[in-house]
Amino acid sequence: MCILSNWYGCKERKNLTLNFLNSILNKDEDSYFVDINFLDKERLPDIEDGKVPELDILAKLNDGTLINVEIQVTKQEYFSKRSLYYWSRLYAYQLNKGQNYDELKQTITINLLNFNYLPYETCHNSYHVYNDKTQDILIDDLELHFIELNKFKLSDIRKLRQAENWIAYFSPKCTDEQREAIAMNNPVIKEALNYEMVFSQDEIKRRQYEIQEKAIRDYNSTILYNRQEGLKEGLEKGLKEGLKKGAEDKAIEIALKMLENGSDVNFIADVTGLSVEKINEIKK
Repeated sequence: MCILSNWYGCKERKNLTLNFLNSILNKDEDSYFVDINFLDKERLPDIEDGKVPELDILAKLNDGTLINVEIQVTKQEYFSKRSLYYWSRLYAYQLNKGQNYDELKQTITINLLNFNYLPYETCHNSYHVYNDKTQDILIDDLELHFIELNKFKLSDIRKLRQAENWIAYFSPKCTDEQREAIAMNNPVIKEALNYEMVFSQDEIKRRQYEIQEKAIRDYNSTILYNRQEGLKEGLEKGLKEGLKKGAEDKAIEIALKMLENGSDVNFIADVTGLSVEKINEIKK
């Protein structure tokens, strides 16, 4: 899925990005986005420390709408809060000192997730601000999309809607043969696939892509290792505490019997390893 970062956000191929956005957001002829200005560039990972590459795309469309597309390949806890937090920062970013609230434009976040996150079977779910009773939208400035690529189910390629073409294109469940079949009926998808072919023949770009993939694999491996080590440490600690607790219970049991037999407190302490204070406490 990371290969899309090599054309997505590229000024020379902004028609691909526009088609993707219009399709996902289900825009009609009256509301179709016709131009885009990229405010951010994709960044490669730091080779030395192996950071995961940032593939977020930040753009402003011809009507002022701000859009952030995030490609998330590793599962994260509290991702909804994370998404809303970055949406709010982007929304507030629009106003400079002295500007009025009516200058705020609609802000949309699209999350392409390579893991299952929401408790629904559908792969594409969107959120707005609604009235709890009437379901009327309070304001359309907030719009969040979650696209879970692993949930996409490919049926009849000929009957795919425009948005589904793109979701299928990105989904890891879609084979190269299926993508080629989709491209036969969709010239924009075909252009994206053609660029991938050119990209695969470019040694420098291919190396950059390999660096991105390595960073992601290393990140996943580190997370898995830390979880395993944490589990191992927790089990060992629990076992030691359990043995310690068991030994103390046994010592108290012996101390009780010795006290019943009239043994001296100091003698009991020597035998059981318990403190004199502890034995006096038991004696009471």
